Amino acid sequence: MTFETFKVVFAKLVDQSGYSDAEVARRLDVNRSTIGRWKSGEQSPALSKIKEIAALFNVNPMVFVDEGQVKSPFVVNETKASYDVVPVKGKSHKAPLYGSIAAGQPLEMITVEDYIEIPESLAEKHPNAFLLRVNGDSMNKIIPNGAYALIDPKEEINNGDIAAVSVDGFDATLKRFFRLQNTVALEPDSFNPDHIAKLYGSEEASTLKVIGKMIWYMSPYNVKY
Repeated sequence: MTFETFKVVFAKLVDQSGYSDAEVARRLDVNRSTIGRWKSGEQSPALSKIKEIAALFNVNPMVFVDEGQVKSPFVVNETKASYDVVPVKGKSHKAPLYGSIAAGQPLEMITVEDYIEIPESLAEKHPNAFLLRVNGDSMNKIIPNGAYALIDPKEEINNGDIAAVSVDGFDATLKRFFRLQNTVALEPDSFNPDHIAKLYGSEEASTLKVIGKMIWYMSPYNVKY
């Protein structure tokens, strides 16, 4: 595979898919600037990433090897067979991003007017779900700082589940939730030993409101690894 061949084929695939560079970057878990370098030929992805790209656009990875095999729609010619491979736009659904949620000390939730694409299968199973942006490291064994947590307000929450819980009616935090006999415990799941479980007695627990259960999370397209 040459950089020249890859950049031409990749640019065609992105254009035909209808995805923005930012959306392609999010789906491939790379920075948006990386997409630009791939399209310009400045950089070429590793073989493992080539397979991910091919899967995203529903094409055979061989289209990146020889531009001569690529037509419109993409046609892949092999020794014993030839077949059409047509890029198909992935099915997704836009979920509302309501605001930030603290995965550390509770912070005031700030409404954000935005919509983020999530897999259609998740949207169908959890039609009332919404996204919250996580700030903090108290749950970083499970979900990293800056990720988007998908919260379902209708899902039943059992002890040990990760839940979004509002505190005093205004603030919110993401923690493992435990309801004991006379106490509610919000427990972190972090590599940072400074975070400890917080217990709320029967009177204090009345100020807590469970917003919903975390069922999935995703990293934003511009996350840096």
